[in-house]
This record gives sequence, C-alpha cells and structure tokens, in this order.
Amino acid sequence: MKNAGPIIAAGIMKIGMLKVLAFKALALLVGKALLVSKLAFLLAAIIGLKKLFSQSKHVTYEVVAHPHHSHSAVESHGHGDSYSSGWGRSGDVAQNLAYRGHLQ
Repeated sequence: MKNAGPIIAAGIMKIGMLKVLAFKALALLVGKALLVSKLAFLLAAIIGLKKLFSQSKHVTYEVVAHPHHSHSAVESHGHGDSYSSGWGRSGDVAQNLAYRGHLQ
C-alpha cells in the first residue's frame, strides 16, 4: 500500500483535467451560440432597415373563401337550417355529439 499514494494522486489529477476540458467545451458551445445569435440579429436588422428605407409600395390581398350555397336545391324537412339539403343535423343532436363525454 506504500505505492498507492501516487496512483490516487494521478486519478484525482485526471478527474480535475476532465473537469477543465468539460468547462472548455461548454465555453466553446456558449461562444458559438452567442455568435450565431449576433449573426441572426444582424441579418434581421439589415432586412428591417432595407424594408424601412425602401420606396416601393407592396400591396397585399387576402383571399377569403366563402361557402357556396345553392338555393335551387334547398329542401326543407322540418328540422335543421334552411340551407341544409336533408343531410344536416338539428342543433340538439350536434350538441349531444359534441359534449357526449361531459354528459356522463
């Protein structure tokens, strides 16, 4: 057991060296993330300034789809709304289907 001292000291030094290497790797990763975030900010600022100082006007249009109702084929069966052609459900049936789990 007289020679165990240098072996234990070498093990402790190895653990300390691994901690230093892990800290350096973490610092490198943090530096890389900081560099990428600065680059993203710079690109966003350039695009923003370009849009701010550009003289051209951009017109955008929004297309909104509306359901097509054909009044020629409307049949009334005494229940549902006036736009259903016999396939619509009444409000009570739809309400019961939607909240079936809450009724139990």
